[in-house]
Amino acid sequence: MLKITSYIKKDTFALTFIILLASSLVIIKGSSTNDATRLFQNLFKNYIEETTISSIILTRQAQSAELSSGGVFVGLESQPQHTSSIDTVQHSALMSFNSMENDLSEISTGSGNQVSTYTIQEGDTLSFIASDFGVSMNTIIWANNLTNINTLKLGTELKIPPVNGVIHKVKKGDTIVTIAKKYSADEARIIEFNVLPKDGYIQINDEIIVPDGKITAPKTATPTKSTPIARFAYLPDLSSYFMIPTSGHNWGSIHGRNGVDIASACGTTVYAAADGTAAIVDAAGWNGGFGKYIKLVHANGTETLYAHNSKVLISQGEVIAKGQKISLMGTTGRSTGCHLHFEVHGARNPLAKY
Repeated sequence: MLKITSYIKKDTFALTFIILLASSLVIIKGSSTNDATRLFQNLFKNYIEETTISSIILTRQAQSAELSSGGVFVGLESQPQHTSSIDTVQHSALMSFNSMENDLSEISTGSGNQVSTYTIQEGDTLSFIASDFGVSMNTIIWANNLTNINTLKLGTELKIPPVNGVIHKVKKGDTIVTIAKKYSADEARIIEFNVLPKDGYIQINDEIIVPDGKITAPKTATPTKSTPIARFAYLPDLSSYFMIPTSGHNWGSIHGRNGVDIASACGTTVYAAADGTAAIVDAAGWNGGFGKYIKLVHANGTETLYAHNSKVLISQGEVIAKGQKISLMGTTGRSTGCHLHFEVHGARNPLAKY
């Protein structure tokens, strides 16, 4: 604020000069008193506006300097520095999650009775994807009209139903009775799961979930009966096997393929959650929204994935020790704030708050 005061004081001379100049022009041109008054008012008004704008800019610069020198910014208000280092979150990172994107995210996911969308990653198999999402392989095959599960292409988006069954698009003449009969399913459960009116009213082009529905086709396994559960909650709890991979604000909400976000300042160190081998280390590109990312495979058959890094510190194929520095947090790929997107495949995510 002292700089702003000094700035305004120095312009006092400029104001005096403008007044004298205006008076001289009026006298020289022989303008009327009204013209002189109007000219003076306009010049004075312009000067005040310019000075005010300059003051606002300098004020904001001063506030920005104070924040960059150590202020913690949360939401839209500057907060006192009483938070611990693990709760210190960069303003841009918090802002990116106010509406949960992120849902990030590079992978959109539904909840409850909604269909999720999963983008195939390098090294994925349909059985592993089905296991992680808690549905049968047939459920994914039917939802995506797959003909050859051994030719899944990197980057392909798969629809993932919330339970075992079928996704049905309503056609002319369809009723809940005919749909249930077609897929050998229960009418009442279809109505309940899709939150339909009690009379089962549906409209053409609606997409509804048919829980435990089956499509009769050769060489397909019969899906086991399932009920809606919290996504990934059924996976084995190996929390003692994994360590927390970085510090920051743990959002705890699962999205994508068993992923949870931790937000902190760009450059925060990311550590390997367990002993393993670096199956994928990609230090460039979009990579389906993951940006610079790492995938580790572990001896117990699980995988961990670390996305949106600003820098990777290991090489592909390298044997990694639990707690080893593997990358620096960033905001590459589909991300609007510095954070780590951490996924666990084949086990519960230790960061998840079920």
